[in-house]
Amino acid sequence: MSTIIEGIKFYTIPETAEALQVTPQTIRAYIKKGRIKSQRIGRPILITENNLKEFLTTLSPYKGSDFKTDHLDF
Repeated sequence: MSTIIEGIKFYTIPETAEALQVTPQTIRAYIKKGRIKSQRIGRPILITENNLKEFLTTLSPYKGSDFKTDHLDF
């Protein structure tokens, strides 16, 4: 379940991992490499809906991406 702060939808690392059907460690690695932008608000690291959409648009279907995005609720 996402968190909405001042009209911006934020996802935690586990929520993002579940939505993309990868492990939380994969999401952390993507954040560390700069592939997914994130913000630390308090203790948790959060990913905005826009940052997640931006990441998904950078994925090329021709590069063998395993992400299935038809189930995402944007």
